Amino acid sequence: MAKPTFFDYPEFRETKIPKIRLAHVKPVTLYTKYRWVVQALIVISFVLVPVMHWLKLDFTNDQYWILGREVSMMLALQAVVVLWLGTYFVNFFENYFVGRLLCGWICPWGLLNRLGMIINHKLRRHKHRSLILVIGNLIFSATATLVVMNWVVDLKTLFMPQHPYFAYVWGAFGLLVLLGFVVLHMLGFKFCEGFCPFGMYLTVVTQKNSLRITFDSGRACVDCGLCTQVCPMDLSPREMDFKDSMNGGFGQCILCGDCIDVCQNRMALEGLPAPLRWNTEQEIIPLLPLENSSR
Repeated sequence: MAKPTFFDYPEFRETKIPKIRLAHVKPVTLYTKYRWVVQALIVISFVLVPVMHWLKLDFTNDQYWILGREVSMMLALQAVVVLWLGTYFVNFFENYFVGRLLCGWICPWGLLNRLGMIINHKLRRHKHRSLILVIGNLIFSATATLVVMNWVVDLKTLFMPQHPYFAYVWGAFGLLVLLGFVVLHMLGFKFCEGFCPFGMYLTVVTQKNSLRITFDSGRACVDCGLCTQVCPMDLSPREMDFKDSMNGGFGQCILCGDCIDVCQNRMALEGLPAPLRWNTEQEIIPLLPLENSSR
């Protein structure tokens, strides 16, 4: 939409983002409380499904299970394809109609990135912060690798030197741990923006009329910059409402709600309502004039 000649765009003071980014831990709104619960349940199910043999492929021993029953490799692979396609279509529709919930609510890797941000924030004044972060990210990466590998191999193979696939399993484990460490320690959520295939795809298909962060110009803003500093995707939540829907942040926003939480905390100190809100709330005064509904 072209810039109206009668509309003066607000000038926000540029926020200096610190090297140690802020991390939001304690949920404030019901939205973020549910987000933490859902993400925890997703991680638990990601661990339990292969452990309980609800869907398990063991290529090292040529054994495959569905719902606890041993089946042929072809049937197990078909189940994996069905599960993958089902997940894809569910994500497509929820992203198209609601927003990028996959990254903020569902993705287990996003949860690891968030835990890394929290540790980074908590240790920002610790004299051995760098070493602790390296160790922590190595542990996270090794744990995530074991969870992923448990879907396709028997982890006991790692402790069976006589097994014909012993060296291959250890080689895959080392490679995946190294890759995961690089992503967690050096890229963080930047991996979700520029490298994750799902993330790049969701950036393109996200619609401007989805659930999104809105800066309510009818409410006071103290210009603290906390919303920018806490955003895991390095976005400026106050400005997304009047920039291009792709470059402005609608495509990159993962709908985590952290900026709204910190905004509510900060404005509560002033006894004022938070200007950052969800666009689904009532009586919001938008930054931009509404487009002509007849067009």
